Amino acid sequence: MAAYIIFTHKVTDADTLNNVYLPKAVETLGPYAPEILVVDENIEVIEGNSGDTRTVVLKFKDRDEAKKWYNSPEYQAVVNLRLDSIEGAHAVLCDEFEG
Repeated sequence: MAAYIIFTHKVTDADTLNNVYLPKAVETLGPYAPEILVVDENIEVIEGNSGDTRTVVLKFKDRDEAKKWYNSPEYQAVVNLRLDSIEGAHAVLCDEFEG
């Protein structure tokens, strides 16, 4: 069953996030072959209170592959570039709905 990692946050350093973190993070995805479904810096909060400005959604083959990528030494080596460039970091792992 497919699994998704959904990131939401407020960007505070777009230059580092887009020009340093993003190329390095994309390199780490290769062995896990996720589909990048959303990278949106123009989100609209329609429920609740959030200062988030960006959402990213990655689709993986399954939960195990998503965890392997997130916990991989390669991604862990660059994750702080993202965390240092944002506020309000939220990341969730969820399974695809099967009705």
